[in-house]
Amino acid sequence: MEWNASPELMSELRASIKPVRTDLALGQVLAEDFPRDCSNLPISGGWGYTQATAIMFVRDRFPDPGMLDFVPLEYHIAQKIIYEELIIFRPKDRSFAGISVELATQSLIEEDGRHFDLLEFSVDCWSNWHWNQLKDEWESNDFGARVGFDGAAHAAKREASQVTYTRELWFDISQVSKSASD
Repeated sequence: MEWNASPELMSELRASIKPVRTDLALGQVLAEDFPRDCSNLPISGGWGYTQATAIMFVRDRFPDPGMLDFVPLEYHIAQKIIYEELIIFRPKDRSFAGISVELATQSLIEEDGRHFDLLEFSVDCWSNWHWNQLKDEWESNDFGARVGFDGAAHAAKREASQVTYTRELWFDISQVSKSASD
């Protein structure tokens, strides 16, 4: 297949990225897909795509309920949800690679006596096809060191084929926030 990073294709790829839709609980899915670091997560609730389906931290499920360091756990769970969206819940020939997740904004919201963390992430990735084409081109040219290799053209292809989107995730931190422990 010939290289294609046309605006139409890139728009189609971007539009294909959707929140995960499943009846399975987030904790169950993450424990099955990432057993090493997602077994026994102290969570309940939904997948966190809306405030109504926020991921809820459950105080008594933390290893030490007196030490509630939940912020790194939020980032960890968010990254795994994004992997679910881009790899696991997609057909094999439509998955993504080179995934980078960066926190863009974080807001604390109090509503009806509950506390929420709303996190917005910027996600960069490439379709597996683009990623493999770029990787093969790079590696077959001595990792960009071969005489005559056009690094600028490679960088332009890389930039043109990158997919960027934002993902908001809601966490109900009512049981673990400082005000909950007061």
